[in-house]
Amino acid sequence: MARFVFIVQGTGRGHLSQAVAMQEILESAGHRVVAAYTGGKPDLELPAYYREAFRSRLHPFTSPWFLTLPNKKGIYIGRTMLSNFLRAPGYIRRVRRLRKEIKSHEPDGVINFYELLGALAMRGLPSGIQKVGVGHHFLLHLENYPCGKKLPVQKLLLKWHSRIILRSCDRVLALSFRKRPGTGKIIVIPPLVRRAFRSGEWKQGKAYLVYLLQEGFIGEFIRMAREDSSFSCDVFSSLPVDTELPPGIRLHAPSEKKFREKMLTCKALLSTAGFDSLAEAACLGIPMAVVPSENHFEQQCNARDLEQSGLGRHLLAFTREQLEFVGRSPNEAYLEWVNSIEEILSLARGRF
Repeated sequence: MARFVFIVQGTGRGHLSQAVAMQEILESAGHRVVAAYTGGKPDLELPAYYREAFRSRLHPFTSPWFLTLPNKKGIYIGRTMLSNFLRAPGYIRRVRRLRKEIKSHEPDGVINFYELLGALAMRGLPSGIQKVGVGHHFLLHLENYPCGKKLPVQKLLLKWHSRIILRSCDRVLALSFRKRPGTGKIIVIPPLVRRAFRSGEWKQGKAYLVYLLQEGFIGEFIRMAREDSSFSCDVFSSLPVDTELPPGIRLHAPSEKKFREKMLTCKALLSTAGFDSLAEAACLGIPMAVVPSENHFEQQCNARDLEQSGLGRHLLAFTREQLEFVGRSPNEAYLEWVNSIEEILSLARGRF
């Protein structure tokens, strides 16, 4: 039995869900996750499903985070960099503590779910500990990844972030909506989807399911509800649940159980372009339309890749006219790809 330490980037839900899915796979193979270090802003609220998965093994810490635009539809780049640069002395101390704490667990392997400070801490670990990175962002280092030419500064920064993790690891696992050839350290694998989302049967209902990383997009749904009294949607976001909204829009606090229940009976998923919500919905064959958050290069990539993989539509804005063209896409090949994850990781484990 091997012992693993996880280091997880805690902003958003994606990396957290990937860590829970990876723990399911490792534990089914007889291994153990002994600690989950989770980075984010000081007041980071981790979802219940993640806290329950790791319980006493969970160790939150402060690490770099994004500053949100006033319209709450995207992120600042320059201000985010400056804000985190001013916190650099504290981050350096955190890296040293993190490295020491990881060593105390005497792990056989450390798996980093795209955490920057975690990557720096991994550089000082003994050579006998296997070091692995996980994230869809590593696809940026492969040829013909469909990100386009927009946001060149953001692209440069994201590749810089990915490269730091690449250099800290023996191998990285690049999550992809479809099969691609890897190269060098990069092994392409399916999305890490929890078993609860790989099973179940979707039956199309009348209400859209809306998941928003940036709650400023709620204005587009309010406008649709005011223009069309038949418009109906369930919105999951960080907005207060008592926010006054038009009839037809039901606001929910983040909840894995309720989100999955609504997913199984929704008309379609409308979302900002976070990787993991799309990967989960594609397992059920749910129609999808996404609008990337502003200044968020990673989401631009996710949206283009989702559409080119034949799993959903990339929109510039949520409008009633655009939603008329959102329909179900075949997902049989994708589901087969996702369900091969245990076998692929078993074969890849000898390489990392």
